[in-house]
Amino acid sequence: MKTLNQLTRTLALGALLITPAMVQAGIVGSPHDFSGEAWNVKPSDQNSVCGTCHTPHHGDSAVVPLWAHGTTDGSGGGWKMYNNANVPVANLQATVDAQPAGPSKACLSCHDGTVAVNQYGGAVQGGSPYFITNSAKLGTDLTHTHPISLTYDNTVAGIGTGKDKWLYNPDTRNVLQPDSGLFVTDNDMTVNGFLLGGKHRLECTSCHDVHNQVGTPFDKDLNPKLVKIVGTQAGKGSLLCRSCHDK
Repeated sequence: MKTLNQLTRTLALGALLITPAMVQAGIVGSPHDFSGEAWNVKPSDQNSVCGTCHTPHHGDSAVVPLWAHGTTDGSGGGWKMYNNANVPVANLQATVDAQPAGPSKACLSCHDGTVAVNQYGGAVQGGSPYFITNSAKLGTDLTHTHPISLTYDNTVAGIGTGKDKWLYNPDTRNVLQPDSGLFVTDNDMTVNGFLLGGKHRLECTSCHDVHNQVGTPFDKDLNPKLVKIVGTQAGKGSLLCRSCHDK
């Protein structure tokens, strides 16, 4: 009988063969595959691919479904958000949440550097806590990153009073697809459908896809940062930025 890890790798290989455009499919082999880490030793789910972040029972679904990883306690103002008050040059028409919401909070549970990567299942696993210390550590001051945890709909986009004339209408604007490069299409290619989860919410997951299921799959050479749109299109510059920004 195959173990869960073997089965996951088999399914990932099957997806790779079925979809030639995908260089790698899913978590396996990506930067978020912790199955080979020495600290990944939770007794009920040893060397798991999914268990570091998710649990089938008693997860914290206030973050994302079945969330098992520790999160930063934002009750004391854990993050400094990018907004008009904190960034002098900002002129956001959207209202940024006081703290990161669901998917972004999940990402920051490792990437703000305050919670150990191996803090899951209610405790630090596999010995001493391991923290992100390289360039992937964003810290808790989020005024130096693109704003997150806001609603981006046509009430803040387009020319008009109280609107940002440099943003496209996310319901009618389609994302810019590269002429060549790594890209996997989805059914809804509008900005709202592809980048905003169909709910007009801008989060970390708008640009990055940890599960590599929508957009550009992970490739260690061409796309190590799991960016959803990678490639070139004549005269368009950054396809990801210019899908939303009319510049």
